[in-house]
Amino acid sequence: MSFTGDLLDGYAALIAAAGIGTVRSDGSAYQASETAITFGAMPSEPDRAITLTAYPVRDDPSLSDSVVGLQVRTRGGSDPHDVEGLADALFDLLHHPQAHTVGAIRVVQALRNSGGPLGRDENNRWERSDNYYVTVNRPTANRT
Repeated sequence: MSFTGDLLDGYAALIAAAGIGTVRSDGSAYQASETAITFGAMPSEPDRAITLTAYPVRDDPSLSDSVVGLQVRTRGGSDPHDVEGLADALFDLLHHPQAHTVGAIRVVQALRNSGGPLGRDENNRWERSDNYYVTVNRPTANRT
């Protein structure tokens, strides 16, 4: 796997362990009553979904500190409060835990940096996106 893949898998497992969503790494279909946790692209079903994407923000040139952006895109049903409730539950879980491990990756802290509504999709389901800045310890051959 990769550092980024390990980080995303770790966050997916953390969210699933908190009972907020379900990960189906075997590729099987989600049930309509589940909240899917996926990577990269929002699935067409089920109605409730969480999609995780990582992107680089800042890397220290000599120390092993990096900041990785974690985009958490959420979708609820036709009631806009549904997606807001999902985003609130994720905020309660993800914002500001300090000095912990996600998967095998050492996380110094995670803070929500921005977020906002995305409107409705073609099936009248509300969506939003929140961006967390995750400070991680990522040593490489060129950084200590």
